[in-house]
This record gives sequence, C-alpha cells and structure tokens, in this order.
Amino acid sequence: MNLLLIGTNITTGGAQRVLLDLAGWFFKQGIDVTAGFFYDRDGLLSEWQAQYPFDLVCMDAWRQSDNALQRGLRLIKGWFKLLKLMREEKFSGVLTFTHDSNILGLPAAWLAGIPKRYGSHHVRYPSLSKLKIRLHNWIVNSRIASGLIAVSTFTKAQAMEEGVKPEKIKIIFNGIDLADFSTAKNEAHQSKLRKEPDTLIVLSVGRLVEQKGHEFLIRSAPAVVSNRPEVAFYIAGDGPLKDSLNALIASLGITDNFHLLGNRKDVPELLGEADLFVLPSIYEGLPISLLEAMAAGLPVICTDIPAARDVIEDGVSGRLVPPKDVEALASAIVDLLSDQEKRNILAKNAEKRVKTAFSLDHMGQSYLSLFEE
Repeated sequence: MNLLLIGTNITTGGAQRVLLDLAGWFFKQGIDVTAGFFYDRDGLLSEWQAQYPFDLVCMDAWRQSDNALQRGLRLIKGWFKLLKLMREEKFSGVLTFTHDSNILGLPAAWLAGIPKRYGSHHVRYPSLSKLKIRLHNWIVNSRIASGLIAVSTFTKAQAMEEGVKPEKIKIIFNGIDLADFSTAKNEAHQSKLRKEPDTLIVLSVGRLVEQKGHEFLIRSAPAVVSNRPEVAFYIAGDGPLKDSLNALIASLGITDNFHLLGNRKDVPELLGEADLFVLPSIYEGLPISLLEAMAAGLPVICTDIPAARDVIEDGVSGRLVPPKDVEALASAIVDLLSDQEKRNILAKNAEKRVKTAFSLDHMGQSYLSLFEE
C-alpha cells in the first residue's frame, strides 16, 4: 500500500496536526506514505522535513507576494506538479484535507488513476464561497471521489447541509497520540507557568483568531480574578489578533493575571502544569486541543458547540457553557477552581473518554480499514 495525504498549507493548525499524526501512524505500520501540501504559508517545510520520517513535499502553488495573474499561473503549475507526482508514484490511495485540497486534489487523483480517493470535512469556514461549495459538492458527489470523511457528527451535518449525498459520507473521529499527553501530569520538569505554589493555572490552546473566541475568555477573567486572585490565565498560540487581545487584557487591568504565550512546542508540559483547560471557541470541527487536554488528565470547560457534544457529556466528562456568554464562562471557571474534588472527577472521566474513542490508533485503524476495503 502506498498512500498520499494532501493538505492545503504548511502551518500550525488542527487539520495539519491530524494529517501529520496520521501519516506518522501509517509509517509505523510499515506503509509507504507521503504528505503533500499546496503551499508553505509559514516557512516550515524544511523544519518538518527534518522532523518527520516520511516523505513531505510542497507544490509551491501559492505565494502571498504574487499578483492575481501570478497566483493563477502558480496554482496551475502546482496542480500539474501534484498530478505528475501522483502518476509517477502510483499511489493506491489518497486522502485530502479541507475543502480547498478536496477540490484540487481529488480530480488530480482521479485523472492519475488512483483507485481510492477520499476527501475530508473538518469544518466549513464562514469565508468559504458559494461557488467553492457548489464545486466541492459536484466533485464529492461524482465518481471523482470515493467518499468524504467527516471528523464529527457536526461536520457530517454541515456536509449534508452543503449538499453532499449522505451515502458518500463516513464519520471517522479525529484522534491524538495518547503517549504524548497521558503522562503529562507525572513528568517532573521545572515549572514554566506557576509563579507561586498556590497559583491556579487556567490554560487555553489555539490560534489567535476570531473562531477560537479568546476575547470572551479574556472578558470573563476579571470576575474570576475578583473571586480567586491567585488565578493565572495563559493562552498558547499566535495569530492576527495578538495585538488586539493584548490591548483588551490591558484595558481590563488584568495584565498580572493574563498572559499570551505565543506558539509553543511544549504544550504537553504546559498541560501538565495546568489546573483547568478552557476552550471558548465559537465553532469547531472536532477540536484537537480539547482532546489533548482531556488526555493529559485535565478538567475541561468548552463552549456548547455541536462538535464538543461528540466529546463531552456536560457535568460528567467536562463542562459546557453557551458560546460568547462571558458570565456563564466566568461562573463555570470559578466553580471548578473552588472544588478540587469536582475537578478530579471530571478529569478522570475526560481521560477515560479520550482513551476510549479518540486515540490515534483508533483513528488510524479506521482509515486503514477504509483503504483496505
């Protein structure tokens, strides 16, 4: 078996994380696997090629500095580069990630004669145009695609709402490598976040973009701090909203209690120090950072978005609060920070839930079965 996994861009994100983890899992099973991307947005190609044991290639199909004509020509050139790769390597299966890579990669795989051609649906972003949705539906519903993988019941519902035929859709939940996070609480390392022994650490992980809802976590912080002054909030991640979020933190007078950490490569260690994890997203496909926090043995609070309901049973394996509801979020944080026993119960149930349904092995076996059918 020789597989090709195709993502849109080389950057830090949930879909990219799933692609790389899945490629690594296939590689460990002795399967020939290549990870391909249409462009390198963050200049990480060389770093990733040195980090991962499988082949990793970039089509160089887009550059920010190009004008409209240059972008069109570069995209065409990159697409033909992908088609050439597919024909030369004679892959037995291809899996594309996100709408853009589905639209570009699946027709190329069909023309190259690859027998198994699956797209995936991680979430529909509000910026996705109606034209792209129509084109995507036509490709997925036709013989060009063998099927579409939805990563949650929510993304399956989204795909059907867009017009994808239900019989073309199969759900395979995202999964994570439990070994990276299950021992996070037990590893001894120098404290990176806890300034005082009694500090209570609330952690969130995600790109600093509107989708992640960090504004509402920040706005909830003053009420939490007034009740529990020993609390310290941290967000690991970077993005275009960094300056505006820092300004909001300053305007609320909580600079001593709220900190933006930027992109971090030591997230498992940070999770190991935290007392509580919060994901205040407005929408998600199936959030990887939430699974990681649960696997690390943390109690979690998440906004009550459809994708979270696949993972969390409210009051059993975590807490769900309405999106954008600052008061409800602050109340939930204070409640859990004030009750160690409740945090322990939620954390234990959360860890069990992830191990049961959201492991990398579980996800990998599901995709392997798909390609072996």
